[in-house]
Amino acid sequence: MSWFIFVLGIAMAQDSVKLEVVHTVYAPKKPSLVLHPQVAATILDVKIRCGTVDVAHSAPAEAGRSVRIDIPVDAGRHSCSGSLHAEFYDGTAGDMPLQFSVVVQQTITLRATANDIDLEARQLQVHMDQPASQIALRVYGESGRELDLVVTENPTGSPVKLSWKETAEKVIRLQIMARTMSELSATLDLFPWSYQIPHEDVVFPTGSSVIPSREAPKLEDVMTKIGDVMRRFNRTALGFEVPMALYLAGFTDTVGNRIQNQQLSTQRAKSLGLWFRKNGFSGPIHYQGFGENGLAIQTADEVDEAANRRAVFIIAADTPPNNQSLPGSNWIALR
Repeated sequence: MSWFIFVLGIAMAQDSVKLEVVHTVYAPKKPSLVLHPQVAATILDVKIRCGTVDVAHSAPAEAGRSVRIDIPVDAGRHSCSGSLHAEFYDGTAGDMPLQFSVVVQQTITLRATANDIDLEARQLQVHMDQPASQIALRVYGESGRELDLVVTENPTGSPVKLSWKETAEKVIRLQIMARTMSELSATLDLFPWSYQIPHEDVVFPTGSSVIPSREAPKLEDVMTKIGDVMRRFNRTALGFEVPMALYLAGFTDTVGNRIQNQQLSTQRAKSLGLWFRKNGFSGPIHYQGFGENGLAIQTADEVDEAANRRAVFIIAADTPPNNQSLPGSNWIALR
């Protein structure tokens, strides 16, 4: 922000109008010309052209009451020129040419999806909507410790490919910070981490999504293990917050119609979600049915295999990736 102080038709021992240019802003804010009348004016008339944008203001002004004139230009640097004409109640008047520049800076946007992360190859690609002067990648493990820091100066193009060193500890967080030429910065946190809760299979009756009462102790055991995982990876333990949610996958055996089995498995997963919500899990819950896909035991069609009427319980910071065990990503948020 810059001050330009001018004297217009001095009639008293003080400046008549002071001008302030708010010349650098971050979108969506707009730069502005601020008039600070030191004495009352019958008219303050401003005409400015900034790039291709014309701005005009004409009105009386009270002494000591600022007048802000916004300049609605797009992102970028713009040269402005124009004039100020002022007339005051004491009969004096003055004219002044105006010449200044304004800048609207656009905050950089970073984007990466699960498909941009390859944990086995220790690689990541980040999409940016504008050039960056620097991009830094911090890698954190399950202990909360920083495992690696990779800094790239003046990366070219988008996406930018980043990689990190091999570590014995499992990666839980990837933090990317990009800085623009004008020193604006943006941070993107990725949590490519999930934990599948070991459990004894909850077995549903054939064709049913009702949880038998005899299966409740298995779910209570799962609930205890979920609590252990969430305490192990909370802010107190790690030093940062991991946005953990519960993902529930339901499956069926091969008895019956595949479409009906798909619907049945979805109902089973939802039933489990409702059980966890009723029994104290307060975080986000997502569920999905896989029907006859992802069988625990491969069987022929129309085989009543109890081990395939099962569920999988996953605590994850982000949507679990598709794989042979979870061949789909149509997760439904439990309301």
